[in-house]
Amino acid sequence: MIVEKVLESKARKIKQYPVNSNRASDLGIPCVRYHVLNRTRWQEKSLHDVGLQMVFDMGNEIEEIVLKELAEAGVKVIEQQRSFQWKEYGITGHIDGMILHEDKAVPMEIKSCSPFVFKAINGIDDLKRGKYGYLRKYPTQLNLYLLMDNKEKGVFLFKDKVSGAIKEVWMDIDYELGEETLKRAEAVNAHVTAGTLPEPINDNLWCDGCAYAHICLPEHIGKEVEIDTGELATMLDRLEELKPIVKEYEEIDDQVKKAVEGREKILAGNWLILGKYMERKTYDIPQEIKAQYEKITKFWRRSVRRAA
Repeated sequence: MIVEKVLESKARKIKQYPVNSNRASDLGIPCVRYHVLNRTRWQEKSLHDVGLQMVFDMGNEIEEIVLKELAEAGVKVIEQQRSFQWKEYGITGHIDGMILHEDKAVPMEIKSCSPFVFKAINGIDDLKRGKYGYLRKYPTQLNLYLLMDNKEKGVFLFKDKVSGAIKEVWMDIDYELGEETLKRAEAVNAHVTAGTLPEPINDNLWCDGCAYAHICLPEHIGKEVEIDTGELATMLDRLEELKPIVKEYEEIDDQVKKAVEGREKILAGNWLILGKYMERKTYDIPQEIKAQYEKITKFWRRSVRRAA
């Protein structure tokens, strides 16, 4: 009964609100169609589940912990949750705070993350090329605050949700990224004003799990679609359940590869790791001879996503 009451409390927080501007925290999403739907059909957005609400709440609690740690360390933070607005582009947002660094007020964003993400992030490029869409949104968000507040640099403070470790990632103002983001905001505003809907980007990184997939995808499925009534749907459901496990496996596997490279013999607990560098010989083949051995092969490329 205790857990059920907690879950019910979390569920009551899940609500839909009107979206009347381009949110700085979302403008890192490259799909203009998403932003237009967010502004014009926000009532139809799929609500997140209780599990994700708990993640959001934990993120807010960790932000408070970091602010407390900064205060205890004598690091001064001002203008917490300050609102920003860029009327010309219809952009709004609020920043976690301005941190006093080298006698200057610097925009600061606090982010919590898993141990695997924490270890993988060591510079701003790790965010821009991040495996997950939410990581790629972060630089755009902070960069907008830098542009709106006329600051040359800002900082992310990342908190490991498991170990409690903290690290800082600095970002210089990126005018190229800023121009790209402002053009996106202009395109969104133009479509909202005209009542039009742009084409989707069709990118699995952003489309998978999109809250507007149930609106966007059916328009592009078409009428001539084969209906499968066998076990395919069950298998796809199971694949969806296994995704978090696969992601965790890949993250740890990447870290293991980096940790053992160049080390010939390692004993780690009950694990013995042996390794050595190998060389592969290649041969230059004249084009006229190579052509005799060329073969044309066919392959089927698949893309799977939820349609509702």
